Amino acid sequence: MKFLSLPFCLAPLFLSSLVNASQPYSDTLTGDWGGDRSHIKDNGLSLDAEYTNVYQSAVSGSPSNSNEFTHRFDLFAALDTENAGLWNNGTFRTQLIYLNGDANDFGFSSLSVPNSAHYADSSSPFFSSLYYTHEFDDNTNLLFGKIDAFELLRNAPFYGGATRHGFMNIAFSAPPSGVTPPSFIGGILNHTIGDTRITAMIYDPRDRYADNLGFNDWFDDGVNFSLGATHSFKLFDRSSTFGMSGTYSTEEGVDYSSLGETAKYKYNIRAQATHNIYENNDDTIAVYLRAAAADGNPNIIDGTFVGGLGGNAFFFDRPQDQWGAGYYYYNLSNALQNSISDLPLGAELKDEQGFEIYYAFQATPWLTFTADAQYVTPAVSTQSKVALFGLRTNIVF
Repeated sequence: MKFLSLPFCLAPLFLSSLVNASQPYSDTLTGDWGGDRSHIKDNGLSLDAEYTNVYQSAVSGSPSNSNEFTHRFDLFAALDTENAGLWNNGTFRTQLIYLNGDANDFGFSSLSVPNSAHYADSSSPFFSSLYYTHEFDDNTNLLFGKIDAFELLRNAPFYGGATRHGFMNIAFSAPPSGVTPPSFIGGILNHTIGDTRITAMIYDPRDRYADNLGFNDWFDDGVNFSLGATHSFKLFDRSSTFGMSGTYSTEEGVDYSSLGETAKYKYNIRAQATHNIYENNDDTIAVYLRAAAADGNPNIIDGTFVGGLGGNAFFFDRPQDQWGAGYYYYNLSNALQNSISDLPLGAELKDEQGFEIYYAFQATPWLTFTADAQYVTPAVSTQSKVALFGLRTNIVF
């Protein structure tokens, strides 16, 4: 627990961060390194880091009644090929993650992960991504390599946060679909036509999140194809979006109707909508809705719903703070539920649901404290509903 007191030792640094607010990298704790950081970036290389710790406790319902205190360190590096004197419009990106502490061990089974910052169970540092991005023009870009899906959603206003910001539960940070893993090898092509953004993906279905960077066994488990589009528009003179996407996979899995055979081909079809119910310049409150249907065999999911409200805390005169409240429901595979009910286990597999609310207090541009509460109804019929309380500290270096 040597990191326990770290967030409480930073108060003397608040003033210095405010004094230097006009300087480059004033939104980071370590600043511009005496100008060296800007100089390095001008020559193509960007280096960034974040530290995140999470305290999470089962307030009620958990048989273990445990408290968990975990640590996470993220190191980001990017090489701009143009500034490095190579070619124009290209960027190589990678992310190194180190995790410390036990997480998500509250004695209940769920598809959701209450502390998604510790989705991986790894005691060794690992690269969650290593990929190349090429900007063809202002409307078209291509990504290929090992891609961290958590990080792609980093700046999304509701479904995102890259596990270090926003919601803590994976149901919101990267809603499970049964076909797209948190990190994968493949390619993503984005193209914008007017107010519509089109995304096409081809990728390996295997979860590569905590794997090393050995680019072997590509597509041994099959191949996934995905196509989606999101349209931005005004509704009642306020910003709104509507999107549809579909993913098809040739990956094999357990045939849940027999539990002894294999089944092939999975799909997930998703619709997503957002609407600002309040909008005044940068101050917003928005409603978010996301529903999906899936095959349910061999996909463990038949369907999902995730929705809620979120925005910034302008009503507290703190527009830099963020908040969110959300509900999720997983309609788990009916074939799997029926097979389990036929077994003499003394328990059944039910659908899973939960609720989460958070408030993120930005003490300085580089230091954020988040209070979080979750209420989870586990999928196993003999397990009690669980209430969780969490505190998260994020420091941007």
